[in-house]
Amino acid sequence: MEKNRLISLVIPCYNEEKNINRTIEGLLELEKQSGETFEIIAVNDGSKDGTWGVIKDYSEKHYNVIGVNLMANFGQSAAYMAGFDTSTGDYVITVSADMETSLENVSKVIQYLDDGYDFVNTHRVGRWSDEKAGRQAKSGMANKIITKISGVTMQDRGSGMKGFRRVLVENLRLYGEMHRFIPDYVKVYGAKMTEFEVEFKDREYGESYYKGHKRTIKVLLDLVTLFFMLYFSTKPFKAMPGRLFGFAGALIAGLGGLGAFYLTVLKFMGQSIGDRPLLILSVLLIIVGVQSMMMGMIGELSMRTYFESSGRKTYIVRQFAKKGSQN
Repeated sequence: MEKNRLISLVIPCYNEEKNINRTIEGLLELEKQSGETFEIIAVNDGSKDGTWGVIKDYSEKHYNVIGVNLMANFGQSAAYMAGFDTSTGDYVITVSADMETSLENVSKVIQYLDDGYDFVNTHRVGRWSDEKAGRQAKSGMANKIITKISGVTMQDRGSGMKGFRRVLVENLRLYGEMHRFIPDYVKVYGAKMTEFEVEFKDREYGESYYKGHKRTIKVLLDLVTLFFMLYFSTKPFKAMPGRLFGFAGALIAGLGGLGAFYLTVLKFMGQSIGDRPLLILSVLLIIVGVQSMMMGMIGELSMRTYFESSGRKTYIVRQFAKKGSQN
């Protein structure tokens, strides 16, 4: 891609008053050295310190620094989305305000995107010290489970520096705390991905607020959502609610019907069926089965409403070929 392309750099910030100025200054200097054109988007995620004041000052002094001030602390996923929605660049790169990953690696991310990759991830080497061995074990276990579910092999899903082509950013939607699964979500678009190692540096000021003791539990709970969303997003009309719940409902109701038929035969033979547990079970299976089929019908309507009202397509076109066009 030519040098006149625009690179959007998204920086989510929460209580980073002492770090964000160094990050912005570093990116401005990198822009001069690289000859690239940067669009620096600093998102203040409801910080309780002077983070927004610093961002605002830079945005008033530099035309290519954009400040986005969220009304409250909505979380890292929301901060990413605010930055993505504001960005206009051909490439979009996320950068951590704490500078735990050297800003020089931005140039490497750009190079990989130039080489044809759609998504670039960084793997922070040396992140875990001896006293953090327990956290490393939990993180490694969670990473293996995620890899098993999604089929995407990434060593460091939590790294703050990631690169995206424009087409991914325009179609990626993050909710809750699903930023942890970005590599897995971009897989559904058939994205060409890569990961390279970077040196990890401990932050000089403050501490990371985008973590916590409940983080592992949250990741495990989000895995269920990840499993469903990956399958639904990849082939939404192969897991139609009507098919899924309709088949299950028909099967359940069928079993209940067989039980009811058996009891009816016994009744005609003169046997008492009022005190048989099979009677209650059969009625229950029939009710649950019918409810399941009705749920499938409602799901069908909801899915169609979702696609038609949002304008979302079930596919993404990487490139168009047209006579007289270079695209």
